[in-house]
Amino acid sequence: MKVVIEQDLLIWGINSVLDIVPSKTALPVLSNILVETGENGEVCLTATDLDISINCMLAGTVETPGSTTVPARKFAEIVRELPEGPVVLTEASGRVTLEYRSGLEGSYALMAAPAEDFPELPAEIEGPEMAFEAEAPEDGGEGLLLRDMIQKTSFAVSRDETRPVLNGVFWKVGGGRMTMVATDGARLVRYSRSLSRSDAQEVSTEAIVPTRALNHLVKLDSAGCSLGRVLFGQNHLVFDLRAANGSDTGAGGAIRLFSRLVEGPYVDYEQVIPQDNATRMTVPNGQFMPAVRRVSILSSAQTHQVRLEMNTGRVVLSASSQEIGGEAREELEAEYSGDEMVVGYNSNYLLEILRRIDSEQVLFELDGPMAAGIIRPAEQPEGEDYLCLLMPLRIND
Repeated sequence: MKVVIEQDLLIWGINSVLDIVPSKTALPVLSNILVETGENGEVCLTATDLDISINCMLAGTVETPGSTTVPARKFAEIVRELPEGPVVLTEASGRVTLEYRSGLEGSYALMAAPAEDFPELPAEIEGPEMAFEAEAPEDGGEGLLLRDMIQKTSFAVSRDETRPVLNGVFWKVGGGRMTMVATDGARLVRYSRSLSRSDAQEVSTEAIVPTRALNHLVKLDSAGCSLGRVLFGQNHLVFDLRAANGSDTGAGGAIRLFSRLVEGPYVDYEQVIPQDNATRMTVPNGQFMPAVRRVSILSSAQTHQVRLEMNTGRVVLSASSQEIGGEAREELEAEYSGDEMVVGYNSNYLLEILRRIDSEQVLFELDGPMAAGIIRPAEQPEGEDYLCLLMPLRIND
């Protein structure tokens, strides 16, 4: 195999797939990137950890077709340090050689493993398909909506591997709406939005998607890719992405991301969301979030508890740490008209929610000091419903 490809394009492709390469694996070939030539003169880079797989098609000049695998991280380190310009990649006799001819000449050689040892990617997925269009940020289309929904839900996914269904984000499409849900038992986030395009409104399906795949999708989006379509298979999900200019043969090329789905029915999240929390508090997030952050400095190292003492027209935030003998207290104006109430929350969980509230005002819907509370934006765009359920902590004496 012999191909010629620009250094900046090659490193773009390597960066697109490198995060999928496992750092530790019982199967050594998974530490490699598969490099192969395509039928139309392109170069394809592939990585997999068997749960998530990705390939990236790059424009290049194929002098001799073929395929091989190369150690991923050393390959990336070498290519990053090469000068800009064309890179000649050659495979022969179990070795991959990288050469550059940009003023001076240099070459680097790595041991290769046969492409036949590399696992095959899933075959073409059959199932519902949802198409996306490349939109400018101000257009607010489904592609950008999906990125926003991932960022506002995936933080609440459980890390407890004994409950696999909670290790992913529940994604449901149907009835002209798209919903994502994540929970770890102490908190639950549900984000639902109406779909604007008629073809998207016809899709009806659901899946539990591993967080790592969704976070990598967001990373690819940040690197200049836009989502073209999603295929919902029985056991896999496939994301097709393209360069930001809408062309599969643009500077970045085309990327296909495969993810194995989490098996099993998701929890009945609607049953745990309280519907009759009648006590409400509205507070400016621009003042409330920094106050929580400051007060939490002197919270317990074990519980991270911050207490909210709510009374007419105000909320008092306080925390104490027996470990260092410290105390903190701040008072803020708030819209509150119920009976006096004191609620304790894990400040880390509370701050993670507040960071994802876009509106200037945050609305708390409460029922009692030991009942689940609802936190949501006080104002939301038409068709949007974003809420966070947070379980309280028992108040420290």
